[in-house]
Amino acid sequence: MRYKLLLALIAACASCAGRVHAYDGYFDSKGVKIHYVTAGEGEPVVLIHGWMGDSTMWGRRDASGNVQLDPSPGFEAIALDCRGHGKSGKPHDPGMYGIEMAEDVVRLLDYLKIKKAHLIGYSMGAFIAGKVAASHPERVLSVVYGGQAPILAGQSSTGSNEVKVFAKAVDEGKGLGAYILYVWPADKPKPTMEQANSIADFMVRGKDAKALALAGLSLGDLAVKPEDLSRGKAPCLFIYGEKESAYVTNSVAAARKFLVGSEVKVVPGGDHISTLVKPEFAASILAFLKAHK
Repeated sequence: MRYKLLLALIAACASCAGRVHAYDGYFDSKGVKIHYVTAGEGEPVVLIHGWMGDSTMWGRRDASGNVQLDPSPGFEAIALDCRGHGKSGKPHDPGMYGIEMAEDVVRLLDYLKIKKAHLIGYSMGAFIAGKVAASHPERVLSVVYGGQAPILAGQSSTGSNEVKVFAKAVDEGKGLGAYILYVWPADKPKPTMEQANSIADFMVRGKDAKALALAGLSLGDLAVKPEDLSRGKAPCLFIYGEKESAYVTNSVAAARKFLVGSEVKVVPGGDHISTLVKPEFAASILAFLKAHK
């Protein structure tokens, strides 16, 4: 889904002063073109979006369709389009997702010559951030897990059959209405299959549904061993909405057992989507990064 969020984050890093990256660029990540945008100068924070989204969830589009980030002074925002999403490459090889999505983040840091960065991931982005933190703890300054938690080995990757329903609809090629009906809120009148197909067509317009399905099906490959997660010493914040699913809250509780000292913030009235635009979400992240700059 395409979320929008304007983060006002403050951090300082004298050693990074004066280093400026291209605002909008691409790099080759082991044969896949990855698109990213940057803005500002200072301590770097990598922003990792959710499934079916792209880097625009962290900012806004201008008249030309380019992403506009708006960080505060002393902070460098770096938002990437995960492979299969946005302007990045969209391979149809199942083996090119999963762990490779986490490695894209590390390769981006290498490309930009950044030794360490804060990571902020939402939903699928939280899975990716968890894999990076467990596999490359030396590259991480802090982690914010939004709307999800790292996938622990042996744990279901999403807590629902949502991705499988989407992938099945893509393979059948008869429209994605079945997916819309599956995720439709139980307290709302359901649309007809024809209406659902129209809604789905609008939702994936301009996107590669096959690539999105492959990315979603690969999320289980981002699972981490608890001992690998616990060896990372970077500060962590879990933030999610008051109306989140039991799967998310249980996953957070399970992960926090291995992340001693991690913080948690529950956003009043927020669900998986609305939490992103509530003032408490950005304010809590700001406070966390200021405390751990």
